Amino acid sequence: MSASISPPVEEQRRLRLKDRTIIPSAPYLLVSNIFDLGCEIPFVGPTICPKSGWRSILPKEWVEFPRGKLSHSFDSSFHRYADRDVSYADFIRWEKVNAWNSGTVHDNVGLSATLHDYYNYAFNTNSTELGMLTNPMALCVLAALVMIVRLLKKVFLPKFSDLGRRLGRNTHGPNWENENEERIVKFGEYVYRLCYHSAVSIYGIWYFRDKSWWNKSQGGTSNLWDMHPNHPIEPGMAWYYLVQCAYNVDALISLMELSFKVELVNPLAYSSALKFLEKEHVVDENQRKKEVLKMMVKGGCDQTVLWTPLFQIKWSSTVRGDFREMMAHHVVTNYVPIDMSKLANFVKWKTTTIVCFVTMGKLDPALHEAIGWTLVSKGETHDYSEHKNGEKQKSS
Repeated sequence: MSASISPPVEEQRRLRLKDRTIIPSAPYLLVSNIFDLGCEIPFVGPTICPKSGWRSILPKEWVEFPRGKLSHSFDSSFHRYADRDVSYADFIRWEKVNAWNSGTVHDNVGLSATLHDYYNYAFNTNSTELGMLTNPMALCVLAALVMIVRLLKKVFLPKFSDLGRRLGRNTHGPNWENENEERIVKFGEYVYRLCYHSAVSIYGIWYFRDKSWWNKSQGGTSNLWDMHPNHPIEPGMAWYYLVQCAYNVDALISLMELSFKVELVNPLAYSSALKFLEKEHVVDENQRKKEVLKMMVKGGCDQTVLWTPLFQIKWSSTVRGDFREMMAHHVVTNYVPIDMSKLANFVKWKTTTIVCFVTMGKLDPALHEAIGWTLVSKGETHDYSEHKNGEKQKSS
């Protein structure tokens, strides 16, 4: 073990800018930053971290600057080291400077010129504010894309469902559609997803086909980390992620619409309940809130997710019976073990990679069994065998 031997953060930054080859790969930087931030947390950090710093308990070769894999420190995040994204105002200013240097005039008067500038900014300029979703312009574009996605779904989902209805009628007979409307709707959703993912995949293959990270002679995957965090964000990349994000936001909104319903609460009834409790001499505020909730949520307290004096959110009748189990399955098996295994595999931590996969392998069947038991216990079992009369829902 050794004491931490690292120069001040500003000196480290100067040396990194001078020689980028000393910068460890991104997973090591992430681990270092997590520990640095953890030890700075008030009350908690000083309790769990040694006084001489967390690096003091590690071998010297891991923490000796600049070649130690965990020797680099940052202020609080990588944001300070990132170049500022190009705003639309910056773009217009540069266009005017370029026009002046070339002896021409940048015409930004009129609708046509404005649209032309917006087009060049969005589709011909690298590292714009569209590449960062925390920027207001990117959020506005994302909101517009979400509305476009929802409009496309509204137009095409009924058409795809009609296609499924015709196919089912031809395959199973004319009576099949009467008892399988839910499956017809799902068929339309599956076709829509297939079209979207196919289109995005084709675009991704075309766009990424000639990138340097595929070619070992050009540096291979090291190009993914070079110049971090100042990679140029090409317009095609920014729009690729914006469209993907819009699709997922729409999917989340659709899931919320299926799972929850919002009901307004009568404010007069709420006021009356408070007055009633005052007359009953219930003075404790927490107790009054609990009593008001019992009075306002009549007979459906188990269905209420959130209650406020203005509105309440309840589980919808169309919610999946295994909603909670599916959410736990998604978080446990997709987020934690898979992402951890990818990071561990990148830095060649074989044991950690195996542990992550074993954990996922053990948890996945257990959660599937929990999901199955939930559906059976709630009577939501289905007969998926193909027969002429179609699917019939069964109650257990």
